[in-house]
Amino acid sequence: MTQLQEEPRSYGSGRPRPLTRRFVAALSCCLVGIAAVSACGDGDGSGEAESATSTSSTPTTVVTGSEPATDTPLEADTTPSEPAYTEESEPDEDPYATDPETESGDEDDGLEDASGVPRGEWSGTAQVTVDFADPGCAADSRSYALPATLIIDEPVGTEANSFHLSWASDDQTADGAFGVTSAQSGTDTVDGESVEIAYWSLSDDGDGSFSGQLTDTAAAAGASLNLLFVPKPLFQCGTYTSFPYGMNTDTTIEGSITEDSASVTLSGTTVDGTRSFRVEWT
Repeated sequence: MTQLQEEPRSYGSGRPRPLTRRFVAALSCCLVGIAAVSACGDGDGSGEAESATSTSSTPTTVVTGSEPATDTPLEADTTPSEPAYTEESEPDEDPYATDPETESGDEDDGLEDASGVPRGEWSGTAQVTVDFADPGCAADSRSYALPATLIIDEPVGTEANSFHLSWASDDQTADGAFGVTSAQSGTDTVDGESVEIAYWSLSDDGDGSFSGQLTDTAAAAGASLNLLFVPKPLFQCGTYTSFPYGMNTDTTIEGSITEDSASVTLSGTTVDGTRSFRVEWT
């Protein structure tokens, strides 16, 4: 009986491939197939293979929201901050507040001391002397002694003087009667308009002495109040009667006043220049 022996197959090189190589190749294909199937099962192509790779790499620290426990205190921010300034508002000034340095019960005395001339009223006897010479007549002189009253008060209306002066004989109809007023403030009885007339310009030395000059007779306005009543002839050189003469702007006054006494001298001429006069109170 004849036994047949199978001849090994030959490939392009004429050399037979060993069986072990076939087995290894087949095993490699199986392993590749298993890996592919496992990759497809992960859904995004990375699968567990990628996860396995990640776990083999250096671990990554994950920071959570809570503060880590540590024995070393956190360093505070030492950067100096700019100081915050707040503007302090000043308290509203009380318009009714009184300065303690100026508050005093002697306010009225301060007003009197502003001029140095005491305010008040003084009575006495005025000595009146009048010299005159009418045209064609001999010169004559007359003297009179008349009770009179002096009043020093606050300025009236718009009077610029530091005090108001009024000095007049008590009887305004007697021969030698006179009247002096430093200013007038009132209302015209005809048209109702306000009337402000400054007749005299007065000054004082701050110690009770004063002086002044008549600056406005107001004759043009018919408001002459500085008058002297002296004889005037009804006909040439005969039968004299008392007549009011306006004082001219050359008339002056001076005096010294204390709380208890007054000394005043008035001198000047009449507007027409025919009478000169002098009134003294000592």
